[in-house]
Amino acid sequence: MSAQQNDELMHPVGDDSAWSESYYFNFVDPDSKIAIFTRMGFRPGSGWADALHVVYLPGKRVAFTYGRRDIGADLSVYDGDLSAGDLRLTCEVPHEKWRLQYDGPAQDIANAEILLMRRKQRPDGWYVPATLQMDLSFNCLTQPHYAAQGVHGHFEQSGRVTGQIRLDGETWDVKGYGVRDKSWGPRDWGGSNRSKGPADEPVEAAPSAGPAPFVNWFSMNFGADAALGGSCFRHEDGQMRGTGWLQRGGESVDLSDVVIKSTYQADSILHTGVYLTASTKAGEKIEIEGRVLNVCPTKIAMPGGATFVNEGLAEFVWDGQTGYGIAEHWHAVDLS
Repeated sequence: MSAQQNDELMHPVGDDSAWSESYYFNFVDPDSKIAIFTRMGFRPGSGWADALHVVYLPGKRVAFTYGRRDIGADLSVYDGDLSAGDLRLTCEVPHEKWRLQYDGPAQDIANAEILLMRRKQRPDGWYVPATLQMDLSFNCLTQPHYAAQGVHGHFEQSGRVTGQIRLDGETWDVKGYGVRDKSWGPRDWGGSNRSKGPADEPVEAAPSAGPAPFVNWFSMNFGADAALGGSCFRHEDGQMRGTGWLQRGGESVDLSDVVIKSTYQADSILHTGVYLTASTKAGEKIEIEGRVLNVCPTKIAMPGGATFVNEGLAEFVWDGQTGYGIAEHWHAVDLS
């Protein structure tokens, strides 16, 4: 097995108590706008693995799931057992084909924006208990693009997705495009504080006023021919700047000078649109405008507050072409 193929497996656990090995997938069906994002993380320092899996449904509706399992310190024993809660991930061919399966309970939420509210303030019936079943194939279209390698690593890869999603009596046959990534190393969800891990209801408080994300992550696919991704961080001048990658025509190149500007709902941290600019090493200038179709807020408990990771399903326009993907904004909320 090659060194890159080995990176599909678990890595030796480092000394940092926040060490994490994580698997992430997303995809959007461009016709139905049915979409998913799913992240499974193994945190040996905490003694558990967890899985956050969300299906975007028509309108503002989502099917929300979260699950955990206890794990040991040696992650290599889980290479053939990537599961947490009712989510299972299977590597069928390294860097070529994965299978994503879910079979279990879900919260059928008519409008995901309610997840920003304190639980005790949500009205009765804010979600409907449901059974979610999903079986998807993720077929990689490109070789992995590495942002980092070695002891602490991260790569991303675009792919084509087909399969079926069922929620109680509703069934969707889906096909579209998405992005996967794999990360290993210390994971700090709060920028300066250690996380206790994602949970459905870790914080009983509403977010503070004013949209001021400290991370903007993005991925987008324009059919089978092009995919982009990357992340921006807030700088002292308030601007969100960073780097990224572009996979196009079988080639992968780095993006530099990535800048993201966002628009928001009034008096809210929910973003409604993004405007991205970037450059390639060859000097090509990239401008992409994104319209957010649906946002699923997720919460991560932090000492004295929370990090809200707002996962935006978005439609993007680049040089007259329409694509789809995820525009993710991280907001630190101080509750002290």
